[in-house]
Amino acid sequence: MQFETYPDCGLDAATKADVDLPRALTDVADLRRRPAAGVWSPLEYACHTRDVISVFEERIRRTATTPGQQLGWWDHDAAVVDSQHNEQEPVLVAEAMAANARRFGRALADLAPAQWDAVADRRPGAGFAIRGMARLVVHEMVHHHRDAEEQLETTVA
Repeated sequence: MQFETYPDCGLDAATKADVDLPRALTDVADLRRRPAAGVWSPLEYACHTRDVISVFEERIRRTATTPGQQLGWWDHDAAVVDSQHNEQEPVLVAEAMAANARRFGRALADLAPAQWDAVADRRPGAGFAIRGMARLVVHEMVHHHRDAEEQLETTVA
């Protein structure tokens, strides 16, 4: 069987030596590699996205029941360091992200139409409606997925 380069990912599997195939399936070094100082690794982006979903699911539920409250500022950069995102197990991160996404979807589905306009403050005077929170989460999921994919494509190339 002949293998060819696939345009979607750019990988030419035929160029992988037989002895490298097991490592290609199990090595997470590429997921942990930061491309530059101050730039997260693909695994750190995944952990951040998992956490964003969870943080905002909880904030949406709180805001839906008690609009106008102070949510506080979540220091996501500190969370990457404090929670040792780059040391976490990728499979467990993926499983948690999927579970968080399901809970987040349920939280949105449970909202009454008027609740989408409920507002809470991230910081004093910085109101954030549930609608905006939901859109931020979707943005973070897509944006950071692309960030991680680009980094992995550069590593594989």
